Amino acid sequence: MRPNSLVTVKRNVFYASIQILILVSAALLLASCANLLDMKERPLYECPEPFIPCVPGKFDQVTLDTGSSGYGYYLVIDRVDGLATDLDEFGVAFATSLGQQTDGIATIRTGSPRDEHDELHRVRFRSVTEALPQRRLETRDLLSSIGTPTFFPRSDTMLISGQLPGTVKGDYDITKVKVNQQEGLDNVVRKPVSSLIRWDAQPAFTPDGTAMYFASGRRDPMGGTGTDIYVSRLGADGNWSEPEHLGPAVNTPCDELSPFVSSNGKWLYFSSSGHETVGGYDLFRSRLSGGQPGQAENLGRPINTPSDELFPSSPSGAVPDTLLYYSSNQKGSNGFDLYVLHRRFRGRPGEVAITEQADSIRLTGTVRTDDGTPVDSAIVTLDERDPPRRIDSTESDNTGEYEFEIEKGKKYDITASKEGNLYGTETVEVPVYNNRDEIKRDIVFLDTILFRVNFPFNNASNPYEYTLDDRGLPTDRRWSDVIAQAADVLRRIDPASGTRIELVGHTDPIGSDAYNIDLGRRRAEFIKRELIRRGVSPNLLIVRTEGERRLLPMYPNEPDELYRSRLRRVGLFRK
Repeated sequence: MRPNSLVTVKRNVFYASIQILILVSAALLLASCANLLDMKERPLYECPEPFIPCVPGKFDQVTLDTGSSGYGYYLVIDRVDGLATDLDEFGVAFATSLGQQTDGIATIRTGSPRDEHDELHRVRFRSVTEALPQRRLETRDLLSSIGTPTFFPRSDTMLISGQLPGTVKGDYDITKVKVNQQEGLDNVVRKPVSSLIRWDAQPAFTPDGTAMYFASGRRDPMGGTGTDIYVSRLGADGNWSEPEHLGPAVNTPCDELSPFVSSNGKWLYFSSSGHETVGGYDLFRSRLSGGQPGQAENLGRPINTPSDELFPSSPSGAVPDTLLYYSSNQKGSNGFDLYVLHRRFRGRPGEVAITEQADSIRLTGTVRTDDGTPVDSAIVTLDERDPPRRIDSTESDNTGEYEFEIEKGKKYDITASKEGNLYGTETVEVPVYNNRDEIKRDIVFLDTILFRVNFPFNNASNPYEYTLDDRGLPTDRRWSDVIAQAADVLRRIDPASGTRIELVGHTDPIGSDAYNIDLGRRRAEFIKRELIRRGVSPNLLIVRTEGERRLLPMYPNEPDELYRSRLRRVGLFRK
């Protein structure tokens, strides 16, 4: 049975007896083979490689003090709220791209016992110990049990493992995938390291993207029968090398699983039921030097328990010694839950105990026009996304600058407006593990498009729930929130000022020109009604339709449906 099913290792008297029997049988087999090999004439057959059983040693060392009574920062282990439910949470992969609309991707097992399957969920962290699972990525039609994915360095593209449709049962492949606008995975490309019919899974990149570690059930050159960790390296020609077995420093006759490389590239973390363990699967690390692993080190208690610890990970830029996420089914868990090792602050009497990452951060920026001219006395508002609420407002000074104090781990919309210049908006989210004291975000008053809402095919009254970005992929902003934000600004404009807002409807090229002209108009009229419902003066709004007459440029290799979804839009412009 492949360990991707994460069956807990059971060790009892019967199992120990079987191990002893195997050892005795192996010794007898080796002795008889030695006699055969000593014969002067070559025998008709040679000895098979001896079976090496999985017999881990015992590790019982406490390596972390989580009970410090002094003042200052100390280490603690907590379950992560939101990823400690009745379902099995198998870990979280953190995004490395600055443009990523989420903190990470969590793997959650769901379904009935007969129909269990893994799901990927976008996750946003409000603190190091509180996660908010958001939209689910549709994976079921493409992959089965999938473990945790890994992100290409500085990219939104993922590697993920699972069984592809039409392949042999148990043949798990590492594949490259992209997320489509329906929050599913497509463009599935099998990586060359998975050309064999084998269980290849749980990929992990080095920070520079030149090496990929993964777990595999292919034949063990050391003679064991479990899964081991391999590495494939990216050559100068852009091809990946044949997988290299990491050898006895990392691998054992037991199972090695779920590799992860620290963001400084110096440590390989993984899970193993071999070496010396506290029990079940334990978390280990191995120092990487010149791409080669050193001897594995058990992370020790209390991280490791007599149960199973799997899928170590840490946010980009964080130090796993002080911020490490992992999955465990230890006592007190609801199956497998997500746990986190992190730092907490203990103040002196009268001071409040806080986590290190709960600090606020200064948000600054400049309000300016599209040509770079600062806008003074612009009204700048700060709105929290979840739950939606107005947090603060201010005015830009004579240099266009503004400033707010915001909390880490939350997402905000910043909107600047001024009659005559209309408005601009930006979104900011600072991960809880961000170590900076200040973040800067300028707000630009654009002369062209102010917002865009996209529609399904032939639809004029039910937009896609989430707006699309310039690539046609869903953002995390609902169309209704975008309309509400625009209305908040437009309500403050006096129609007598002469300012007019133009709503322009567009379609894809399917259908007749006359039909599409009418469809574009109906889409623009729908957005107008939504703005009026929110208090915007109808005298401010002008409806116009382009139908299919103003198509956007098509990107190279862009799928037709993705392109058409970008075309089916209503834009809001200042006239």
